[in-house]
Amino acid sequence: MNRDVYRVRLDYAALAAEGVSFKAGQYLELFLPDGRSAYFSIASAPEASAFLELHIREMPESDLNRALMLHLQQADSIELCMAMGQCHLVAEELATGQVLCFVAGSTGFAQIKSMVEHLLHCGATQPMRFYWGAREADDLYLDALARQWAADYPNFEYIPIISGDDVDAVDEQNSLPARVARDLTQPAEVRVYACGSPGMVYALVDALEACGVSERQIHADVFAYAPRPVRQA
Repeated sequence: MNRDVYRVRLDYAALAAEGVSFKAGQYLELFLPDGRSAYFSIASAPEASAFLELHIREMPESDLNRALMLHLQQADSIELCMAMGQCHLVAEELATGQVLCFVAGSTGFAQIKSMVEHLLHCGATQPMRFYWGAREADDLYLDALARQWAADYPNFEYIPIISGDDVDAVDEQNSLPARVARDLTQPAEVRVYACGSPGMVYALVDALEACGVSERQIHADVFAYAPRPVRQA
């Protein structure tokens, strides 16, 4: 999809026929024959029953990543475990008055894509605002898709943020967390879904809490796999 992010599609029809399902925003685990594994957000919506879409960044410095990419290119099948993660949503369970704010850094877009496509498929009417942050414009690898959503759905707004090397910074005027906080007008009504590095997510939490958003309004898998150290008094 760009210089180092690849779209991977896994056959889902047989699994779906067996009753295997997932919620928008969940992730799965892929296993190599030697037992090593890696986790990836499911980028397709639950309604897309033909395949599971993943967005995988190629990282030549990682032995696991190289082995996984080679296996996906050469093998006919791969073992997987699904679905996991508490940062997910179901359109029918959302309050009508909520403002939905989606925030992604780089390939964090995969998780957001699943949620947005699910909501659009279900005809959700809540205001939706999507911030996609990256260091370079090329890292917004499905920018055209996000722009198409904004063009087709009046309740959807797309804000791309190019932050250079300071994508995790909170005090830079054009950083992702600072921009999200600056645009916030209804702190009590917003429901935030964030997918990115722990640094980005916790910088976002700090920025939003300063504006009156409580942490219970913010949803991110980072809270489970990289809990924040207890702050010293």
